[in-house]
Amino acid sequence: MARSHTYRSQAIAVALASNPLISGSSRWKWLRRAGVDAAPPSLIHTGVVVQGLGRLTLGAGSFVNHGCYFDTVADITLGQRVFLGDHVRVLTSSHRMGTAEQRASTLTGEPVTIGDGAWIGSGAVVMPGVSIGAGVVIGANSLVTKDCAPHTLHLGSPARHVRDLD
Repeated sequence: MARSHTYRSQAIAVALASNPLISGSSRWKWLRRAGVDAAPPSLIHTGVVVQGLGRLTLGAGSFVNHGCYFDTVADITLGQRVFLGDHVRVLTSSHRMGTAEQRASTLTGEPVTIGDGAWIGSGAVVMPGVSIGAGVVIGANSLVTKDCAPHTLHLGSPARHVRDLD
C-alpha cells in the first residue's frame, strides 16, 4: 500500500511539473518531490516523465528536452552539460526471464550513467546498466545497449561505434 501511494504521489508531482502553466521555480519544487536532483543552471522542459523510486541526478548546465522518459527503478546520473533531445528514453528496469506460464518474472534494475558533455539525439533509447562516457554523441533514434567509451560517436539500432571524436 505504501509503495502504491509513493508512486501516486510521484506521478502527481511529475504531472504538475510537466504542466506548461507552472512557473520554472514551481516546476523545480515538484520535480524535487518526484526524486529529481538537479544542479543549477539545469533545464528540464515540460512533458518529462520520471517513474520509479530511484533518483534522477542532473549535473550543472544539463538540458532535458520535451517528452523525455526516465525509468528510475535504479538511479540515473547525468553529468554536467549533458544534452538530451526530445523524447529520449532512459531505462533502468527489466525483468528476469520466467517460465512459459509468465515470461516476465522478477523486476530488476541497473543504474545508468551519462558522462559530462554527452549529447543524446532525439528519440534515442538508453537501456539498463549502460554507461555513456564523457563527450559521447548518440544519434537520433539509436538504441544504446552497451557502454560507450568517452568522446565517441554511436549510431543505429543497436547503436554502433562509428568513430572517435576529438
